[in-house]
Amino acid sequence: MKIKQQNSLQFILTKRLTIIVALCWIAGSVLAAYSMYHELEEAADTGLVETARRGSTLMRFYFDAHWDGSSMVVMPTPADQVASTDNDGDEENVADYLLYQLRAANGDVLLRSHNAMAAPFAAPVAVGFYQDDDFRIYTARSGDGQLYMQVAEPLEHRHEAILESVAAQFLPIALLIPTVIIGIILGVRQGLVPVQRVRDEIEARGEGNLTPIEQEEAPEEITTIVSAVNSLMGKLEAALNVERSFTANSAHELRTPIAAALAQTQRLVLELPEGHESRKRALQTEASLKRLSRLAEKLLQLARAEAGGGFSPTGHDQKLGSTLLLVIDDVMRAGIDGGDIVYDSDAVATLEANIDHDAFAICLRNLIENALRHGAKDQPVEITVTDRHIIRVANGGPAIAAGNLDDLKTRFKRSHNSGDGAGLGLAIVDAIVRNTRSELKLYSPRPGKTDGFMAELILHQS
Repeated sequence: MKIKQQNSLQFILTKRLTIIVALCWIAGSVLAAYSMYHELEEAADTGLVETARRGSTLMRFYFDAHWDGSSMVVMPTPADQVASTDNDGDEENVADYLLYQLRAANGDVLLRSHNAMAAPFAAPVAVGFYQDDDFRIYTARSGDGQLYMQVAEPLEHRHEAILESVAAQFLPIALLIPTVIIGIILGVRQGLVPVQRVRDEIEARGEGNLTPIEQEEAPEEITTIVSAVNSLMGKLEAALNVERSFTANSAHELRTPIAAALAQTQRLVLELPEGHESRKRALQTEASLKRLSRLAEKLLQLARAEAGGGFSPTGHDQKLGSTLLLVIDDVMRAGIDGGDIVYDSDAVATLEANIDHDAFAICLRNLIENALRHGAKDQPVEITVTDRHIIRVANGGPAIAAGNLDDLKTRFKRSHNSGDGAGLGLAIVDAIVRNTRSELKLYSPRPGKTDGFMAELILHQS
C-alpha cells in the first residue's frame, strides 16, 4: 500500500487517528488489567477459603483413620498427577501447587500434604489470611473447634498465573493495531476522495479554463472550499476579460490609423526625390509604422490566444498539412529578410492533431517568423514533421544561454536586441499550447549542432 508524503493530509490523519486509537486501547487495557488483577486475586483467595473450609472435615476424617498417636500423618503422593482432561480426551499432567497442614490449637502439625514442609507454616493458628514473602495462607477451624486447617498457595505461582491472564488481553492489541492502521488508511483515503477530486479540478484550471468547478455530493467543508474557489475564479476571469478586451480593442482601433499613417508615409516617400533630406526621415517613419502595425497584429493574436479555446471544432484530429503549406507560402510572400525555408512535403502531408486551423496557423507563423528574423541569414530555416504531430522549426545563428530559454515565452522578451520583432511570438504560441494541451520545447543550440535555435511543438492528439 502506497504511503503518502509526511506532509499530506492523508498521512497526518492516519498518524493521528492511529495514535489516538492505540492510546485508547492501551488505556482501556490497563484499566481492564488492573480490574482483572484484583478480581483474580479475590478469586484465588476465595479458592483458598473454600478449599480450607471443605477440606478441614475430610482431613479430620483422614487424620482420625491414620494417626497412630505419635507421628505426623503425611498424605501420600497421588498415583499419578492427572488433574484434568483436555477436549480431545488426552490426560494432562498438572502440578499440585496447594499445600495443606492440619494443626492443633497449640500449633503442632498433625497432618500435612505430600508437598508441604514438615515445619509449621509461619501463619498463626487463627482463622483468616496470612501472607509472607513466599506464601498466601488461609486458616479455617474444624467443626469441633479443636483443629485448624491451613491451605497455602505459593505467591510465585499466583503471580505468574495472574500476570499471564492479564498479559493475554494485550496480545489482541498487537495483532489488531496493524489491521486498524490499514482500516484507517483505507477509510481516510476514501474520505479524502472529494478533496482529491477538487484538487484535480483546480489543477486543470488555468488562464484558458476558468470554468466553475462542479459541486457534486461532497461534505459541507469541501462544498465551502469549492464555492470560494469558484468565486475567486469568477473574479479572476472578469479581470482577465477586461485585460483581453482592452488589448484587443486597443489593437483593433489602432490598426486603421496606423494603416492610414503608413499609407501616407509611403506616398510621401514616393513623392520625395532621391537624396532629399526629408526622405531618410520618411523612411524611418515608415519602418516605425510597420513595426507598430506588426505589434498591433501580435497583440490581437495574443488576446485571441489567451481567450481560450483552440481545439478542433469536431473534437477530433484533423489534417493540418495544407494549413502549414499556406502559412509557409504566406511568410515567404511577406518578404521577411532571412534564410530559405526547407521542408519535406511528404512528411508535412501526414501532419494531424486536435487543434483549430487558425490557432495552428498562428503558432506556426510566429515560429517561422522568429526563425527568419533572429536566425542566420545564410542558413535555411528547417521545418521537420515527425510522428504526425510533432513539428520542429530550427534555424542557425548564435546559441542562446540555457537559462534564458524559458524567459523567451514571456511577453516582450527577445533573445537579443538586434531583431525587429515585438517579443510576443513565443508568448502567443505558449498561450495556444497551454489551451490545447500541447507542449512547446525550446532548444539552443540545436540538437546535434553547436549553434542555432530550435522550437519543438508537440501537438495534442485525441
